[in-house]
Amino acid sequence: MAAAHSFDRRGMRHLFCLLTLLLLVSCKSTVLTPINAGTDPKWAGAGKYEVLVAVLAYSPEMRVLFENKLAAAIQEQGINAVPSFSVLPNVSSLNAETLTKFLSGDPTLAVYFAQAKNVSKQQSNRNEGESSRFSDLFGGGEWDTTFTAMMESALYVHGKTDAVWWNRVRLEAKDQKVQEVVERYVRNEIKAMQQGGAISRLK
Repeated sequence: MAAAHSFDRRGMRHLFCLLTLLLLVSCKSTVLTPINAGTDPKWAGAGKYEVLVAVLAYSPEMRVLFENKLAAAIQEQGINAVPSFSVLPNVSSLNAETLTKFLSGDPTLAVYFAQAKNVSKQQSNRNEGESSRFSDLFGGGEWDTTFTAMMESALYVHGKTDAVWWNRVRLEAKDQKVQEVVERYVRNEIKAMQQGGAISRLK
């Protein structure tokens, strides 16, 4: 599979950082900025696909949340989708070898894979006027934490080495509303899949 969309352990480390991000964000303070997206023009589809939805995450709870939301959203588009945790419970199974073997089983199988890269954070004190050497030293005052990450997602199908559809967005977020952030990300992914023709070719 293409290096840009590989199932590597570095992605796992980055998504571990994203788990912290998702515990600190709210929909109102979340910005999704498109980076690039594309579709393989040679991929015409192969009938009605079944999509395995895989999200690389250390936390079982976050993996379940992401995969359930994404699988449900894909199902709403009239496509059969299954969260990977239901058939591959061990996160270490989300690697190129396992997923390639899965795809080889049938021409109508597909894998949607997502991970986070280039995660960073910034903190600022809301009460800067009230800060002192001691409050700065011991972390006093109220702090705003802003996380940024590049979210990569890709769709792989039987018989294709490289992704047939891909999407990259820059995610910037603050505060605490995990459900709302995940739901916004999922809506953005479905829209990108529609615009790129992936949804229509999976049907």
